[in-house]
Amino acid sequence: MLPGDDILSELRDLLSQGRYQDVLARARPEVALVASGEPAVALAVGTAATRLGQYDTAQSLCGFALRGFRARADDDGRARALNVLGAIAFEQGRMPDAVTHWSSALELAGTLGDTLFAARVSNNLGSALHLEGRIEASRSRYRAALWAYQRLGERRFLAETCHNLAITFRLDGDLDPAADFDEEAVRHADVIGDPVLLALMITGRAETWIERREYALAGEGLGRALRLAQGAGDELGVAEVRRVEAERWLRLGQAGRSLELAQEGQATARRLGSALLEGECAAVAARAAARLGRPGEAAAARAVAAERFRSLGAVLHLERLDQTPDEPSH
Repeated sequence: MLPGDDILSELRDLLSQGRYQDVLARARPEVALVASGEPAVALAVGTAATRLGQYDTAQSLCGFALRGFRARADDDGRARALNVLGAIAFEQGRMPDAVTHWSSALELAGTLGDTLFAARVSNNLGSALHLEGRIEASRSRYRAALWAYQRLGERRFLAETCHNLAITFRLDGDLDPAADFDEEAVRHADVIGDPVLLALMITGRAETWIERREYALAGEGLGRALRLAQGAGDELGVAEVRRVEAERWLRLGQAGRSLELAQEGQATARRLGSALLEGECAAVAARAAARLGRPGEAAAARAVAAERFRSLGAVLHLERLDQTPDEPSH
């Protein structure tokens, strides 16, 4: 068994390369080390599990890490564990917990004077604000994070924040800035080389292309994103691709194919515990079923979507539930 510092260095190196499955595989022989009091190792493995949508495993590991950092009075470690726990809570639909974790992490970042970490948490809080329909407040958070990342040259976080800004403009029907931010997100992610990150950025860009009726481009992008996500063992990323593929087929008049893909994505999201993605997939499934003349199936899927969105306080998503199935959002 490697000494603690060696395994931690190895795991962090794998994380930086986006090799999340390798992190989990490498950690398995080191369970005794994690359990014996190495919170930094637990946090590294928990982070990898979070990136792959394995939220139950991630919650357990990051909770262990947080307790260990508290026992050591390690504020930096506490802040980082709280940030990941916030991300897990957000994905699982526990919004009050997510905001509490992130707010505590941001306070610790301020105390530590860690500009980069404060920007990361600010970006996450922007996602919570956007979900609540507070668009300008969320963009303010995202832009503050973006400026910090630009000064520090942090491409990974630049990609994530550009992706988030693109979402705010796309959902608002403002497609030119959405497309610009999508391109920036993909450009930065391409340099990083993390397949999970890149797959998500490409999927986001494809979604904007769909809104612009550029269906062929969207199809090519989604094919690439699917290969990346599958190669990285990223089931949640595959489900996200399925959701956007389902939207594309619905716009092309192929409601049967759309329903099949939306239901596939929904099942994966439900199994992994991603409340928002489950709701988004169910919303597409409802529209596809309605187009196929299956009102009972459409109503059931819509009820699932509405329940998930209400539990998240996802105002914008609730508003979009009643939009016309085959017309782009504007």
